[in-house]
Amino acid sequence: MSSSSTYESCLANLSAKSASIPNTEDLLVCISSSFDSRTTSTNSAVEVFYLLYAASLVFLMQAGFAMIAAGCVRTNNIQNTLLKNLLDACGAALGFYTVGYAFAWGGSTDRNTTQKTFIG
Repeated sequence: MSSSSTYESCLANLSAKSASIPNTEDLLVCISSSFDSRTTSTNSAVEVFYLLYAASLVFLMQAGFAMIAAGCVRTNNIQNTLLKNLLDACGAALGFYTVGYAFAWGGSTDRNTTQKTFIG
């Protein structure tokens, strides 16, 4: 596999389209669009990483709250408190799926109509 620079690949693509030497402006547009696509994919990857990192911190925060609550009650109530915290985390996940996702990202567009979905 040979690796060529962005300049070389754009020059080869433009030379293949026309028999003459490519225009400088067309070459710059090709290079710019190549950098734009790389920047877009990098931004998308950073956004996904941040979303997963933040979600894992929230998940671990729920475990921390459960440990604090378990330490604040008598020994015979620890199981009830831990179950309450588990159900709280499950309810929050279902609530985010049904309502929060649409508020955060605006829902998705239904392909059959022009309406946006709200739940899920």
